[in-house]
Amino acid sequence: MRKFLIFSPPYNEKQGGVICLHKLAHLINESGNEAYLFPAFENLEFNRKNLLIPTLKFCRDLYRMAFQNFKTNKHLNTPIFKGRISDLKSDEWIVVYYEQVFGNPLNARNVVRWLLHQPGFHTGQVYYGFNELHVRFNEATRPFLYPNSMQANFFLPIIHYPLELYNKNGTAEQRTGTAYCLRKGKGKPIQHDLNDSILIDRLSHERVSKIFKRVKTFVSYDSYTAYSRLASLCGAESIVIPDEGVSEEQWYPNPEDRLGVAYGFENIERAQKTSALLLAKIEKEQNESAHSVGVFIDACEEFFERERYNIFRKKHAR
Repeated sequence: MRKFLIFSPPYNEKQGGVICLHKLAHLINESGNEAYLFPAFENLEFNRKNLLIPTLKFCRDLYRMAFQNFKTNKHLNTPIFKGRISDLKSDEWIVVYYEQVFGNPLNARNVVRWLLHQPGFHTGQVYYGFNELHVRFNEATRPFLYPNSMQANFFLPIIHYPLELYNKNGTAEQRTGTAYCLRKGKGKPIQHDLNDSILIDRLSHERVSKIFKRVKTFVSYDSYTAYSRLASLCGAESIVIPDEGVSEEQWYPNPEDRLGVAYGFENIERAQKTSALLLAKIEKEQNESAHSVGVFIDACEEFFERERYNIFRKKHAR
């Protein structure tokens, strides 16, 4: 079996994508396979006009990676890679990049691109490699076909919610005010009254959960943050401000993925009626994460075994 290396930023409880990357490494290790984290660094496109700056930035990031502490979650089984980068060129390794990573910074032979969001959403550009396996997080990530790579026919939804904090224990009898987040929705027009409204961006989960248990409504300008679900778990009305030109069905095609969360203010009543079903849905998703990882491991083995055969055949074809 090949080893997995997950290219990831340090653990941050406020960043869902980072949590998913660390949890993926954990679940691979818990399955009896082998996975390591590799501290992510920025990889930039450069040419003759801007050769020096990106090169210096690359060296600076490598320095930080080597000499600064890389934060992990002590409750997860996520060892940090201690080998040589040159080892990753061998067929023994599969490197997993998230969709924002530019190119193949580790020059790995076997590359999986985990599409946690729409490619190009954060950076405005997409630059991947050939012979990669692309795996979408869920249906919310639209199909993406890249030349000479393959999109998997399954999803890899890794779920990790701190349910010990987000629940209805200790909720206020009389709820007042609102909370909201901007996050990836920064720039959208504000559509709710900011008086008596708390911005949760950058707050800890402990503080956010307490806020959700006392406010009447949570408004998210980020269409895909997990905080929308977490607010509903705490009994607050949870509303997502729609993206322009994106219908509710395009936002989440599967109705079960919309439980407890309203896409627009006009859907609040329906979201409240389905909020009681949300906890069971989340618990089911968390239990299914391990199964999804098993499917992912098998698919990676099959894909790169086939790619190795195809490369050998082309090299030696007559």
